[in-house]
Amino acid sequence: MAGIGFELRKILREDRLLSLGKVYGYSAILSSGPWVISIIAIILVGFINLSHFGEVKDAFRFQVVITYAIALASSLIITGILQLPFTRYIADLIFRNKEDEILPSYFGAIFLAWGLGLIFIVPLYMWVFSDMPPSFIVGTVLTFLVLCGVWISSILAASLKYYSQVVWAYLLSYTFIVAVSYAYGSSIEMLVYIFFTGNAILFTILMSLIIKSYPSTIFMKLNFFLDHNFYWSLGIAGLSYNLGAWIDKFIFWYHPATGHAIIGKLHASVVYDMPIFLAYLSILPGMAIFFFRLEADFAEKYDLYYDAVRSGGTLGLIKKYKNDMTSIVRHAIHEIIMVQGIVDIILFLTADKLFAALNISTLYLGLFYILTIGAMLQLAFMSILAILYYLDRKKAAMWLSISFFVLNGLLTYLSINMGTTMFGYGYTISLLIVFTLGVLVIREEMNRLNYETFMLQ
Repeated sequence: MAGIGFELRKILREDRLLSLGKVYGYSAILSSGPWVISIIAIILVGFINLSHFGEVKDAFRFQVVITYAIALASSLIITGILQLPFTRYIADLIFRNKEDEILPSYFGAIFLAWGLGLIFIVPLYMWVFSDMPPSFIVGTVLTFLVLCGVWISSILAASLKYYSQVVWAYLLSYTFIVAVSYAYGSSIEMLVYIFFTGNAILFTILMSLIIKSYPSTIFMKLNFFLDHNFYWSLGIAGLSYNLGAWIDKFIFWYHPATGHAIIGKLHASVVYDMPIFLAYLSILPGMAIFFFRLEADFAEKYDLYYDAVRSGGTLGLIKKYKNDMTSIVRHAIHEIIMVQGIVDIILFLTADKLFAALNISTLYLGLFYILTIGAMLQLAFMSILAILYYLDRKKAAMWLSISFFVLNGLLTYLSINMGTTMFGYGYTISLLIVFTLGVLVIREEMNRLNYETFMLQ
């Protein structure tokens, strides 16, 4: 992502009054733009279906089907294992000047995601949607597969010089989905196929950008997965973190006290879904700060430090760059918590008006407050993991991710059984614990950085 950091630093060097706002706005778009565009589009499709066709049931069922498709395809077992090892493998290829192997490896990752995905998703969807027509099941399977492809492609395409085009590609494809849904989205089956078509367009655009950047005479390679040096610790870390990010939702969806069936065997939770969605939207300012500090400030000092190590820099210079990295980490976490804390306070003061505008019962205000704090802690925890990945501390990141998954699952289940006043506390307390552990790990790693760099190689 060094190209993005360079672009952000170049904007800052303009030294204009609005340069800082431009940098953080750009960071917000690059870090959260695709996610926000896709979520808003899915909500708009639901509203369009409700207002244009009057089908409340189909609109809600469509949103639930797509939510599960995103959870299963973009975040859980299939790409959860592949995404971090694949990213690291691509970085290694670039470092070794073997860019001609990137495109074959990309096609290999797509092949693995689709091959493993079909084995996993076909029997699952046939069981889940046993009362739905075969054409609907085919549509959901195709949607799952194209989302797998989009997720892997986004990871690679966003790291190219075409990162702004990635945002535009999302905007174009999801505008298509919204527009066509208005004209033809008269049933849930049509909505699913429209969503698949829009994401197929997105997948094609992202693939074209990758092919344009990395030409090759070889079609496919599976080395990154079949090699004995496959980064299993990264794979387990990615899987565990994504499971941890979704486990509280699944527990609320399927707990008899909080969830109910929506379509087939898919459940949702009226109590939990909207408050957690609003809580996630609230962290957009913090995401912008995190993205800028990581990709511009930390990445620059990181490169200077390891360039000095590789080129035989003086001990004083190496210590200076190490101290600069430590200061940036400390400042970034502090800034994220401070800015996001201010945003949260404003939300708490205006939450009753926001809920009234969205026609949400104020009974959920307490849950929204605690989930908003949890979302802030999840952002801070993400920043800890990102820095550990930069420092190549794969096992530390893996154990923290596993801890997040286990704690969030266990504490969420316990909090539900403790009564409605404790809803959301499992998610937030689990993140408070792993964030605190992460800060301790980062501090120890930074203190030992020089020793481990020189003595453990």
